[in-house]
Amino acid sequence: MLRKLTMVVVAALPVLAGCTSDAIGDHPCAPIPAPGVTSAEGWLGRISAEPDNISIAVDDGKGHTAGRRGDDQQPIASAMKVVPLAAYARAVATGTLDPQERVPVTEWERWYLPGTDGGAHEQARTRMPGDTVTLDQMVSAMIRESDNAVPDYLRDRLGDRALAEAAEAGGWDDYSPSTKLGDVIRLLEPGTVDVWSAARRYAADPVYREMMRSRPLPPYPVQASWADTTPTASAHQLASMHRSIATGSFGPGTDIARGQLEWLPAPDGYVAMGLKGGSFPGVLADAFYLRRADGTAATAVLLDRRMPETTWLTALQTLSEQEVLIRAMMEPEMLRRLTCSL
Repeated sequence: MLRKLTMVVVAALPVLAGCTSDAIGDHPCAPIPAPGVTSAEGWLGRISAEPDNISIAVDDGKGHTAGRRGDDQQPIASAMKVVPLAAYARAVATGTLDPQERVPVTEWERWYLPGTDGGAHEQARTRMPGDTVTLDQMVSAMIRESDNAVPDYLRDRLGDRALAEAAEAGGWDDYSPSTKLGDVIRLLEPGTVDVWSAARRYAADPVYREMMRSRPLPPYPVQASWADTTPTASAHQLASMHRSIATGSFGPGTDIARGQLEWLPAPDGYVAMGLKGGSFPGVLADAFYLRRADGTAATAVLLDRRMPETTWLTALQTLSEQEVLIRAMMEPEMLRRLTCSL
C-alpha cells in the first residue's frame, strides 16, 4: 500500500561536548559504519553506500555545509506540500483566504481517495471530528498527518499561478504544480496523461470517483516503479523553501507558514523547528529547519529513492535518518562525520 511518513523527532538532542567549528575542517575521517536504517550510525553508512540514490543538503546557518547531488531531481513525495502551504500562507496574508472559513468535510473529501495515504486522512478526522473544519485546520492536516486531499483542494481554489509564485518567493524557480490525487489515478489507470484533469474529474464526477475507489492498488514492485516517476525536486530547492520561511525572507505569510510547520517542539537552545517530509514506496524525503534567537537558521534535506521494500519499511518504522539531519544542523562533529560519508 501507499504509505505516508509520520515524523518522529526527539525534542532535545545533546550537543557533543568540546565540538567547535574547526571540527568540520581537515580532521581525518573515521571508518564509515556499516549501512543500515535502524540507527544514525547505520544511516551514515547507508548515505556513503548509496551515492546514486541519496541526495542531501545540510547548512548549519553558520557558514558550514555538507551536501551531495544537491541540484539533482528526485521524487519528493509529500515533502512537496511545503509549496501549497506557502501559497495558502500568502493568500491568507493578502486577505484572499480566510483561515477561519468553515469548509464542509464533504468538500474536502471530494479530493480524497481512500486507502492511498497510509491512514493520514482518517487520523486527521480523528483529531478534527465534525461535519465542517476551518480552512486552517485542513491545512494542518496536510502538514501534520500528511493528508493528500488538501494540496489538490488548495490548487483548485488558488490556481497554478499562485503556487508557482509562492515557490518563486521561496527561491524555487521553475516550479511545476503537481497533484497527489492525479498521480494516484495514473497508478490505478495506467495511460492517464493529464493527471490534473483526471483529479478534477474525480472531484466533480461521483460515478468516476466511485470507479477509482473500487480499484485495488497494484503490488509493491509496480508501486515502486510508479513512485520513481512521480514529481521531483532537488534537495537545494526544498532547502530554499524551508530556509526562506525560517529566516523570514519568504515575505508576507511567513508567520502563517511557520505556524503550520513548527508543530513539534524544537531542541533545546532553538526558537523553533519546522519540518515536512514524505514517502512513497521506495522513496523517503525529509526537510527540516531550526531557527535560532539571533535570526539565523539551519536547514537539512535528505532524499532517498529506489529503496528495497524491506529497507523502506524498516526505515519508516525507525526514521533514524532524522537524527542524522537534526544533529548535523546542531553539532559540528556530526556535520563532519556526515561530510565524511558523502
